[in-house]
Amino acid sequence: MRYRTAAIWSAILVGGMFGLPDAIKALFLPSLEQGIATPIPVYERALIGFAFFCFRFRLLLVLPIAVIVVALFSVAGFTSVMRARKLKHSSPH
Repeated sequence: MRYRTAAIWSAILVGGMFGLPDAIKALFLPSLEQGIATPIPVYERALIGFAFFCFRFRLLLVLPIAVIVVALFSVAGFTSVMRARKLKHSSPH
């Protein structure tokens, strides 16, 4: 894994955890405001439930997310060192 890949996965994880509830609210809140007479589709109900979970437990999940981000960059650093050693030993001298 490269540092760029670790950074992308970290941005997706953090952005999804903290930005997803607002994005879902912006997308589906207008359809919810139409009234109770219209049934809510199953996929909207599932997405709203997931957004509610992320919004409610975001402060509790900060530490596990931070650990995952550190682990991603640690793996990227370890594989970078291993890749450098492999290239060093494989070059003809």
